[in-house]
Amino acid sequence: MLKNLLTVVLPLMLPTLIYMAYAMFGRRKTAALEGAPASWWTGAPWTWLVTGGVVLAAAVLVTVALTGGFDTSGTYHPARLIDGRVIEGETTPSAPDPAAPAVPRP
Repeated sequence: MLKNLLTVVLPLMLPTLIYMAYAMFGRRKTAALEGAPASWWTGAPWTWLVTGGVVLAAAVLVTVALTGGFDTSGTYHPARLIDGRVIEGETTPSAPDPAAPAVPRP
């Protein structure tokens, strides 16, 4: 749940939250100088806010996709029930391909 919040919801909402804070501080300043303030959402640049949120969310998702995950070269053994106990699933390293030539490592 927290991962979804940090990787999807926060990047989508961040531009709008920053703009809201900026507009509220500007409104206070305007109210102090002129009197009655206008609503903050009336002149909001909604197109830029939505575009910024989508770009940030896409950047986070691409970053997570490229930097996260597990090694896919192993063999997965699913969870199983043995003698009334649940044995968790695990990934073991795959055996090297016998047809592949051995490459010495430095």
